[in-house]
Amino acid sequence: MLIHQKIVTGYILAINSLAYAVMCFDKFQSKRKGQRILESRLFIMAFLLGSVGIYLGMKAPLYHKAAKPRFTWGIPLIMILNVACGYVIYRYV
Repeated sequence: MLIHQKIVTGYILAINSLAYAVMCFDKFQSKRKGQRILESRLFIMAFLLGSVGIYLGMKAPLYHKAAKPRFTWGIPLIMILNVACGYVIYRYV
C-alpha cells in the first residue's frame, strides 16, 4: 500500500468515526433537549466521505434520523457517491 493510500484510509476511518460520534452526540442532545447539530452539517460530513458513519448512526442501537426521508434516501445515495470517489482515488491517484 502506497503512502497516499494509507493517508486516505486513515482519513476515511477518522471522518467516519467522527461522523458516528456526532450522531451519538446529537441523539444524546435530542433526549436532553440540548443544543442540536444542524442537519446540513451532518450532510456535509457525509459528503466529506463520512457517509458510512452517518449511516451507522441511523441504524441500531441509535436509530437517529432514521425516520426522515431526507436521510433514508440521501445518505445511501451519498454513500454510493463516496464509494465511487474512493474507487477513483485508489485506482487513479
